[in-house]
Amino acid sequence: MKKTLLFVFACACLLLPASARAQGQYSLEGRVLLPSGGQPAQPVRVSLTQSGRRLNETFTDLSGRFYFSGLASGSYQLTAEGDGRDFETTSVSVEIGTFGGQTARENIQLRPKAGVGVSPAASVAAEEIDPGVPDAAKEKYRQGLKSAADNKPEQAVRTLQEAVAAHAPFYAAHMALAEQLSKLKRYDEALAAYRKASELKSDRAEPYVGIGVTLVSQGRYEEGIKLLRGVIEVDKSLTGPYLSLGYAEMQTGDYEAAREHLLRALEVSRPALAHVYLANVYEQTGKYAEAVAQLEAYLKENPDSPQRDAVRAAIDKLRKKVKK
Repeated sequence: MKKTLLFVFACACLLLPASARAQGQYSLEGRVLLPSGGQPAQPVRVSLTQSGRRLNETFTDLSGRFYFSGLASGSYQLTAEGDGRDFETTSVSVEIGTFGGQTARENIQLRPKAGVGVSPAASVAAEEIDPGVPDAAKEKYRQGLKSAADNKPEQAVRTLQEAVAAHAPFYAAHMALAEQLSKLKRYDEALAAYRKASELKSDRAEPYVGIGVTLVSQGRYEEGIKLLRGVIEVDKSLTGPYLSLGYAEMQTGDYEAAREHLLRALEVSRPALAHVYLANVYEQTGKYAEAVAQLEAYLKENPDSPQRDAVRAAIDKLRKKVKK
């Protein structure tokens, strides 16, 4: 694939930290709850944004709890990612530092998808996913998730490794460990953790998504494409596979498939990089006006992006091509 300015920018984005982190004296904690008031059956991804800019993300623990630290006072939005089947992605607003207190508390109650009855499987308690976890392993898992939320992946890895050492069949801990290893670019170890999770819960899609995404991160695009396409063939409602799948297809020159899957990524989870990758796909296929539109959408949604100058330069370049 020809390496355009957009391609170089997109790759640079992959090398940046996952988010720009606010630094301050406040923290935020809460729980993700089912409509019934119980905890979800599996860890839920929770993201924290401010003025449209994603600051941080974490996963809930076995009781549905999440935690963010190092925050400045202000207005934030919390978003719990839906499962694509029973529950909608749900957001709430929260004010931090306005009414006193160092720690703000806000829960997120998931909304059922319109017209969908919540299945018994969706209402099962987290302990039924990981039954019989000793208290010591649960505590190490909780500490690992807190370190992850504090953007301390090395510390998170150490405590999550202690959690799985204390209880080898701890599915959620293996999944969280794999996620943190991926952040550290320790991809072979991440693959091992995801594969262990897949052995423990072979009926769950999440470990296979993790394996596929990690293969793509390693540049093993064909392997990643094959696995991720297989996952979405079984369950198209999943939100996790589409960005990495579209990126891998873009890298291998399958632009039509990349376009389809990147558009799907924007539909189900709105990752900012999908706009950049789509712009590159459109540029590669000579659709310069569409590429400009994608980058303008990126800037509108991420006005404070540290890469905004590079994006504006790419837009100027593409506009010159549109006029030709």
